Parts: sequence; structure tokens; C-alpha cells
Amino acid sequence: MEKKIITKLSVLTFLVAFLVSCSQDKSYIHVIPADANVVFSFHFKTLAEKADLNDKEDEATKQKLLDAIKTEINAATYQQLEKILHQPDESGIDVAAPIYIFSSPSFPYTTLVGKVNSEEDLRNSLNLMAKEDICQPVQETDTYRFCTAKNGILAFNESTAILVNVKRASQMEQVKESIAKLMQQNAENSITSCRVFTKMEEQDNDINFFADTHAKPTSKLTQYTKKIPSEFNPQEVKVIGELNFEKGEILLKGNFYTENEEAKALLEKQMSSMDKIKGTFYDYFPASTILFGSVHLNGDKFYSLLSESKEFRQSASVAKAEALNQVFKAMKGDISVGVVNINLTKAPAFMLYADFNDGKILEQIYQNKKNLNLKKGEDLLGLSPNEYVYKSREMNVFYGIKDKKFYATNDELLYKNIGKPADKSIKETTYASDMKGESLYGVVNANAILELPVVKMAAGFGGKKAEALIKQVGQIDYFSFSFKDSQFQYKISLKNKDVNALKQVKEFARLLTHL
Repeated sequence: MEKKIITKLSVLTFLVAFLVSCSQDKSYIHVIPADANVVFSFHFKTLAEKADLNDKEDEATKQKLLDAIKTEINAATYQQLEKILHQPDESGIDVAAPIYIFSSPSFPYTTLVGKVNSEEDLRNSLNLMAKEDICQPVQETDTYRFCTAKNGILAFNESTAILVNVKRASQMEQVKESIAKLMQQNAENSITSCRVFTKMEEQDNDINFFADTHAKPTSKLTQYTKKIPSEFNPQEVKVIGELNFEKGEILLKGNFYTENEEAKALLEKQMSSMDKIKGTFYDYFPASTILFGSVHLNGDKFYSLLSESKEFRQSASVAKAEALNQVFKAMKGDISVGVVNINLTKAPAFMLYADFNDGKILEQIYQNKKNLNLKKGEDLLGLSPNEYVYKSREMNVFYGIKDKKFYATNDELLYKNIGKPADKSIKETTYASDMKGESLYGVVNANAILELPVVKMAAGFGGKKAEALIKQVGQIDYFSFSFKDSQFQYKISLKNKDVNALKQVKEFARLLTHL
């Protein structure tokens, strides 16, 4: 029990230690290899200020931690920990300089890099931890000092500290040899010689990053670009991004960067398949829409991209591919889709609208439905001119053309009201202004989710804890994603616009610990 408490305090100590002082010397970054495919930089001083980590409650928490372990450790260790908590520079880390996290093909371990301001102070701090059996005693090599703890190793010299998470204990010796090479690496062989890193460093944000589009964690953020294969190495396309905490919102922004001309041409081709959303169908979606997305699509160009995809060519039959080709050719404008209701008894109710300039296509598809190789239980039925229904065991989807607009919905009530404006539409939501000028926009309406009967029922059965949790989640207004040109943005919008979002996150985390 004592060791667990000390470990948590030690982690807190080092995190707090990274929050103050200042330094311009960045030679410590030279340990990051030039082939790094993921690099994050954290400006903890700014983050600490935005989180207001020195408020009265946080100071009280620090004192409680110190009081809790006072009788469990020796006096020297206690005095050093107390000193570091109140004077973080005493840890030995030059702690306002950016902290970097990276991974690379040549050094495939999650690695943290910090700047040392006092090698002696850092060694003393680690020796105190070793006395409490938190880590092994500090050892020396020809090029650096180090200590280990389970599958981790902290290595340091007079300017640099690196913390490496080793996957298996059997890899430790190999990692030590690699660390020696990294510690002696010069600027020409390091990440500082790479233009993409230089561009990342030009950003002044809470957290900066760059990564290959196919490297974790950005692969999930950039799946759109992965749908279209090409001959060039995907590692030549990077994402340069930033994460900022502002009053009432959290913003993650990124853009694609490459020096490969073929990659540039492909990105431009992808961008040309979209244009700015006009908002043609906003009136038809109620403000209570749970999930909403809209895109302005050039169908011809989009299908051209789609048809180049090996995955698409292998999965779509000739008949289905041709049907899709005809459909996309007719789409030249906005496409909007929304989930309007969710319950426990059937599939979420959705509706979709799209600009459509050829009503004959749906009739042709219906007349040739045998060529679609529909599965057992599936069928297409004609209801009236330009009105159809797709039937399956899971759901029925009504679709057709009305006033030169394509529509589709799996809800019969929505089907009966197709083309009728909502009494209060999404144009009156808090996120409406965010959609202007975007080529692709998606949003999750947190307010609408909390108003769902199924959510209220779950909260009712959860007791006071669930009620308190729902109340805190209720501080979120919406989550959104947007895309235009080669830039994307994720946003979490909070209802309280007067307090920094990071401080609000801290308060939420504090509540969870109390629960």
C-alpha cells in the first residue's frame, strides 16, 4: 500500500515538475531520430496555467498527499518530495521546456524526452525513489546514467532525459545500446533536420504534433485519405496538428503536408471532389437531431476517386459499380444526413437528402434490380412514380425523388413528412455558425442525447452517482468534425464559455474521483 501511494506521488511530482521555468536551448531534442513517424510536443507550463493547477483545492490535495505518506517514508525523502512539490526546479528537469513523445521505425518504443537542468538534482531525486523501492539504483555507462523500473528505463546525461517504455524485459539490453547512440546523435541526424518537424515547431499551441497518415494515432483521424491507394510511399504524407484548450472549447486541428508531387496531386484531386456546403437541406432537420452530417459533393469526381480504390473494385460487382456510377453522376450539391431518434426496440431513425439532377436513374435501378444480386430477404418495391422502398429483415428504407431532391429514411413517420421544414431546425442550434464555409461537417448533439428517454431511464436507475455524472456530461454542448481544403478540425464545445475547457476537465476529473 505504501509503495502504491509513493508511486502515485512520484508521478505527480514529475508532472508538476514539468510545469515551470524557461529555456531556449533545444539541443536535447537531438535524441529524437530523423525517421520518427510520430512526434508530440507538450507545453506543460501553459497547460498548467489553463488548468489552474495552483488553486486552493490543488494545494490542499498536495498537502494531503504529503501528510498521508509522512509516516511511511524517511525524513530525507519526505523533505525532498516536499521541496519538489513546492519548487519543481529541484527535480533536476528543466521543466518548462517542451516535453516530447515520439516513436520511430528505428526505435519502436514510446519514448518521452525532457531537458535536464541539473544532472545532480535528477540523480538525487532518483536515488530517493530507489530507497523506497520504486526504481532500481542509478547506474552509469560511458555515455549516460540510467535507472530501471519494471519495463521502463529512464536515461539521462547533463542535458537530456529520456523515458522509454520497453515492451519486454528481454529487449532491455538492446534498448540500452540504442539509447547510447541516440544520446550521441547530432542535429544533422536528428528530427531537427526534417522540414515537417520545423513546421510543427513553428506552431505556438498547447500541444503540437506530426505523424504519418498511416501511423497511430493519426490513422483514425485520416481514414478518408487511405481509401484511395497510390504508388507513392504513404509515409511521405504527414499530418501536422495542434491541440488547444480555450474558454469553453477544445480544438484539435490538423492539415496534410507532403513534399511528394504525386501525393500533392492526389490530395488536390480529393479536395476537388468537394466544395463549400450550401446548407440546402438544413430546414428539414429538427434542432433535436442527435447526429448530423453534411457534405457538398461533386459526384463525378468522387466516383472517379472511388473507382481507383482497389478495395472498391474488389468488393463491388460490375452491376453495383455501374449503378453507383449513375447515382454519383447525378449528385452535384449538398448531401445531408441525420439520426433523428434512438430507442431500444428498433434501428435509429435517420433521414437523408441530396441534390439529385436525374430522376430516371432510380427507375432504371428498380427495373434492373435482378442484376443487383439482392440477398435473401431483400427486395426493392415501387410505391408510386419516383417513390420506392428497400425491404430487408433488419429494416425498410423509403427513398425517392421529390422536387429534384433525393431522400431516404427508415422511419415511416419521417417518410410521410419528407420535404416539410421542421418547426425549429438545426439552423437555430449553437453549432449552426460552425458549418459555414466547410466542405464536410459532422456533429454529435450532446443535449439531444441527454434528452433521449432511454438515457433518462438509465440515469434514473443509476442512482445519485449516475445523476451526478449525467449532470457533468450535461456541461458538454456538442462534438463536431469539419473539413475544408486540406485542413480538418475536431471540436468539443462546452456550455460554460467563461472558463477554460482544461480547468473544466480538471473539475470533472475531480468529481469522478469523489464518485
